[in-house]
Amino acid sequence: MAKSKNHTAHNQSYKAHKNGIKKPKRHRQTSTKGHNKTSGEAGSAAEE
Repeated sequence: MAKSKNHTAHNQSYKAHKNGIKKPKRHRQTSTKGHNKTSGEAGSAAEE
């Protein structure tokens, strides 16, 4: 009996490049512009 195929990378590179191989988006630090730092649960607990 013939041995069965264990692995092949055929067509995988084509499929990956079909939509383009993209680098992961790097979020260094989100901007806090327009955010009220005193709002939220932590702020309301401090007021009491």
